[in-house]
Amino acid sequence: MNTTATMLAHMAPSRNTTPEQLARLIDVHLGELREELPNWTLAPSPVAGRGVFATRPIAAGELIFRERALVVGPTARKGSQLNTCVCCHRLLSAKQFLCPHHCTLPVCGDCADSEAHQNECKHFQRWLPKDLSQECQDAVIAGTATATTTATATAADSTPADVVNPLSLRILTAVRVFYLSKEQRALVDAMQANAERGYRQEIIKAAQCFRKFPTTDKPFMDQLFRVVGVLNTNAFEAPCRVDGHESLLRGLFPLTAIMNHECTPNASHYFENGRLAVVRAARDIPQGGEITTTYTKILWSNLTRNIFLKMTKYFACNCDRCNDNTENGTYLSALFCREQGCKGLVIPVQTKTLQPDWRCLSCENVFPHAKMARYQDFALNTINNRINTCSVQDMIHFINEFCPRFCPPSNYVLIEAKLNVIWRMTRLGAEEYTPEEYAHKDRYREEILAILHKLGAGECTLKKLITEEIQ
Repeated sequence: MNTTATMLAHMAPSRNTTPEQLARLIDVHLGELREELPNWTLAPSPVAGRGVFATRPIAAGELIFRERALVVGPTARKGSQLNTCVCCHRLLSAKQFLCPHHCTLPVCGDCADSEAHQNECKHFQRWLPKDLSQECQDAVIAGTATATTTATATAADSTPADVVNPLSLRILTAVRVFYLSKEQRALVDAMQANAERGYRQEIIKAAQCFRKFPTTDKPFMDQLFRVVGVLNTNAFEAPCRVDGHESLLRGLFPLTAIMNHECTPNASHYFENGRLAVVRAARDIPQGGEITTTYTKILWSNLTRNIFLKMTKYFACNCDRCNDNTENGTYLSALFCREQGCKGLVIPVQTKTLQPDWRCLSCENVFPHAKMARYQDFALNTINNRINTCSVQDMIHFINEFCPRFCPPSNYVLIEAKLNVIWRMTRLGAEEYTPEEYAHKDRYREEILAILHKLGAGECTLKKLITEEIQ
């Protein structure tokens, strides 16, 4: 495909896909991973549009389906290591890691001439990417750098550092969609795409990384806008580990994405090396029951989950958990009362608004949302700053000695801090820890398991991760 017109001709617009056509496209996509008699089917959903439903009773822990990613690419998130090969995801050298064919994508020597990289490489070359290396070196010296580099040249080392613009890197996944097969492309086109103005800005900013980006080609830009919308609406961030280097991939798993949201879902998914989604029942699911997943973190508070859903998925959840301001007695939203002399728990009064009043369960004083939001932000920023800067030992001391002064042990932000300690001690376990530190880790794990049990989360992925049933 040497021209934009050829790329557009390759597409198969099918946004009016019937349920039967969608089911066939999903079957083709699953290939040999599709069971002969699957325990699920696609059907209209009372929750939203279409969903996945059980064709027979499914027991907790039972496999529902496995699915390979239709397309993957780098997330290019802030703080991620951009010197990671876009094809095999190995960590590259800190300085010279861009493709030798001048597409300006980070790629290893083995992948630079591979079939997997060939189309996108030629594609980026046709758009004439700007060489940011010298520009960014000058900007770093001037203090105005905007692109990202993993190393900066110094006076002692005059070798220029390769520079990657995360905006052009992020659009790579969308470009890869154009090179899918006709049926794969039809499946992408059949998926929901939220029309968010910010998505168009994402494309415009990426276009500024190239000298000949086809911004005046309206059919191409409209289609690219839709593809970016599909990815931003449906793609998952999936962890991938290669040679000890872990990165997050942006993967489109269409069947997993079709599952509708529930804040404490009856199914749970996890990813194997960034390219395979595995979906299992978290609880028993009756025949005909809708199989649900969660679009948020399961231990976020009601208010945090619904702000995230409103901002990113454009809907408000109305599940049982969202209508219970105690969240099954877990009090994940709870903060300490601000009334002098009272140490009671304060929780949101209303469940149908993003700016609720808060009431103390002890003195029954009511506080405006603005006041409690400032308090929650203080707790969030204080704990997150520690997570980003502290050693495990310091984090344990902070959780045990300082957090009880301003944050109830049930608050979701403190739960996130405890999870951080568990992850670091489990997954990054090169360091030696004392028996006392392991005892704290075990206590945090039991506290979190108790919360998951209260929520009715069943055999969810988080439970399996912190009990080390899956890696």
